[in-house]
This record gives sequence, C-alpha cells and structure tokens, in this order.
Amino acid sequence: MKHPPTIFIKAATLPDAWRQAVNEIMKNGMIIQTEYGPASKDVCSVIEISHPYESPMLHPDFPTKTQHTEEYLKQWYREYDWIGQGFDYNYMNRLTHYPAARKQCDEEYIKLRTIAGKEPETYYEKNPEKKDFIDQISEISVKINHGISRRLQAITWIPSRDLFVKEDQPCLQRLWVRNLLNGTCELHVMLRSRDAYAAWNSNMIGLLTMVNREILEPNKMKLVKLVDFCNSLHIYEADWEAALKVRRLPVNPMLIRG
Repeated sequence: MKHPPTIFIKAATLPDAWRQAVNEIMKNGMIIQTEYGPASKDVCSVIEISHPYESPMLHPDFPTKTQHTEEYLKQWYREYDWIGQGFDYNYMNRLTHYPAARKQCDEEYIKLRTIAGKEPETYYEKNPEKKDFIDQISEISVKINHGISRRLQAITWIPSRDLFVKEDQPCLQRLWVRNLLNGTCELHVMLRSRDAYAAWNSNMIGLLTMVNREILEPNKMKLVKLVDFCNSLHIYEADWEAALKVRRLPVNPMLIRG
C-alpha cells in the first residue's frame, strides 16, 4: 500500500460508527510511523451518522468506559479551568475566545472596502463590546435561525501559534452547521488527526453535548445528520490487539431505515 486509504462509513449511532471505524482501520489501515515514535494504522475517513444522540452513545468496548467520557465532558464547559489543569489549549476556549487580531483585520478590511467604493462595516463596528476575541459558538447560535446558510462555521487553528510550537496543537479544526429548516440541522466536524480506538467515541460525546447545550436546545433544533471528516484517523500499535476484539452490537432497524 503506497498511501493511507480513504474509508467511508454510514452508521445510525455513535457506538456503531466507532465499531465500524475501528474494524476498518484494523483491516485496511496503512502502517505509518508517527513523528513521536509509535507505529499506527492510519486512514483518511468520512463518517456519517444519522442518529448521533441515540442512547447509549458510548460503546461498551470503549477502552476507558465512562471514566474518560465524564472527565472529557467537563472540558466542554465555558468555565472549565484548562490553564489550571496544565493544558496548552482548550477546544471550548478556541471556539468561544478566538483571538480577533482586531486592528490588523479591521484596517485591511476598511482598505479593501474603500477601494471597492463601499462604506466600512466591520464586525467590531457592529459589535463594539467585543474587543479582543470572537465567540464563534454564540454567533452560530444566534444566526442559525436566520434561515439556510453555508456560512456558519467555527475554527480552532491559530497559525501564528500552532504552526510553530512543539506543544500540542488542536486536532479538531472546524465545525460547520447548517439549518435545514423545519427545526432540523446538520453538523460537519473536521479534524486533522484523531485516535480512533482510545478517543473517538468519548470525544464525539463531549462535542455533541456542547453543541446540544449551546446551539440546539436554545433554538429548539434537532440534529439529523452528523458528518465526521478526519485527515488521519489512526490506531496506535499498542492498541491493535484490543482493537481486534471490538464487538458488533445490534442496531435498531427503525434507526437504519429512518
């Protein structure tokens, strides 16, 4: 195999999606050395889930059971003290306190609009109370009920920091949400890298819990489609033996048809 394969998975629930992804990686993943040592089986993945909130959301064979999930859920609250916990970054902080680069962005935007013969109308002129950061999640929550739009997204990557540090950089890169009308919406999640066996299932529960709390519930919306894209979805060599033992669980036929 000359390159990692791209896998496409359709599942009704999170546990079944996790099981399918683990099985596919173990069967077809390309063995690649990582930059920090251990080998991994690696794929590029597109995973579509039709009922992401269906219980149970965690597969019983997930290696850390509920322990990791319960701890990870705390990290998706705005008040979580990620600095005090010794983390180099926090997803919720990146999504709700993304650095604004106000002066440079405003000056460039004003220049471009002036050349085009248009009056300046920057984000900060309309939101003067927001000086140093952008709360992307709040903006999505407010705007998602304005009708169908392909413009509602939130990002985590900060090039001026993340391209240069040796510390951890965000794996989650972007969230994209679209109102499908009639109280429904879809969510697309883009990642550069993710540990499929030891992290995927609990990571998705944490993210979806935040999305439900911050976006869906306030707008009385239902998520009817989740698509998870990952550039490098992998299983580390130390987990290969355990990953081969992940069981297929029965799935409600009504969910598959619906």
